[in-house]
Amino acid sequence: MLSADFSPAHALPIGVLSLPVLSRWLGSRRRVFRYLLALIPVLAIAFVVLGCLAVSMAAPVLAPANRLVERLIGETPQAKVSAYLELVASGAREEALALWPADERLGPEYEARRQSVTTELQDLGADLSHRVLRIEWWSTCCEPHVITDSRDAGFARLWVEVSRGDEPRQYVFDVVGRGASCWPGVEGCAVRRWQIVEVYPTGEEPLVWGWPY
Repeated sequence: MLSADFSPAHALPIGVLSLPVLSRWLGSRRRVFRYLLALIPVLAIAFVVLGCLAVSMAAPVLAPANRLVERLIGETPQAKVSAYLELVASGAREEALALWPADERLGPEYEARRQSVTTELQDLGADLSHRVLRIEWWSTCCEPHVITDSRDAGFARLWVEVSRGDEPRQYVFDVVGRGASCWPGVEGCAVRRWQIVEVYPTGEEPLVWGWPY
């Protein structure tokens, strides 16, 4: 509280005497500007850390809901395999190939496999049936490795028996979860968009997902 003896007339000399102190503390405008610029990365890092903490805290609540959404909208590796084979069986070749997109970066051998395998399956005709024999789930965080919990998976390898009558064949379907970063242990995957990246007969080596070959 100001003293009763203080009057507005005292403000001017006090202000003048304070200027050197304020000048020394604030420095020039350029120095203040540099100081503010230096704060930006610190604040950005703080926001990222807080964001990661918020995600990990919310993951146990949101992750189960995300998995349910995936099943409801058909975004599972099994659903993608079924959709591709159903289109092949119905003769909708181009629609089936759209679920296994071309990729020029992988070279002619990849495109040849994409076309030849689809033709092989199409030749089985409308009576084509299939069943999933086994699924291998992989984490795509850091070094890819096999995991047991599908909720943390960014890649799935499915062994599928495809048959027409008494003509069973086995194929491997490699399916990648797009648009989600999975943090093992905290169920960190958002809603994943699964996409077939390769189909090949059992016993042949993959051209895309090379682990652990």
